[in-house]
Amino acid sequence: MTTQAMCEERMVFLVRNALLVAEQEMGGGDQWPVVKDTIYKIMKDWEDLKTERNVDAELKIHLYEQIQMMESGLDECSPETRALVEPKICEWREICDAYFSDVDREAVETGDDYSAPHIRRMNAILDTMEDDHAAES
Repeated sequence: MTTQAMCEERMVFLVRNALLVAEQEMGGGDQWPVVKDTIYKIMKDWEDLKTERNVDAELKIHLYEQIQMMESGLDECSPETRALVEPKICEWREICDAYFSDVDREAVETGDDYSAPHIRRMNAILDTMEDDHAAES
C-alpha cells in the first residue's frame, strides 16, 4: 500500500471515528440512523475507490502490454498496412497515457457543491461538534 493510500485510509477511519464520537456526544437519539448511514456510505465509497484503483492498475498493465505487442508487430506489416495501423496504435497509446496520468488536484474544483449528500451531511455533523466544543471552551 502506498503512503498516499495509507494516509487516505487513516483519514477515512478518522472521520468514521469522529462521527461515532459525535453520535455518542449527541446522546444516541433520533440522529443515530443518519450518522450510521453516513458512516456506511463513507466506508462504502472508500471500498469502491480501492476496488476502482486496483482495477485501473491491472488494466494499465494489460493495455500497455497489448500496445507494446502491436507496436512490435508493425515490422512484419506491409507499408500500406503499417500506414493504416500505426496512427491508431499511437492514438491508443495517447488515450492510455491520458487516462492513467496523474490528476492535478489543484486544478480540480472540489467544493461542497460537488460533494455527495452523505459527505455534506458528514461535514455538517462534524461542524456541529466543533461548534459545541468551541462554545464549551
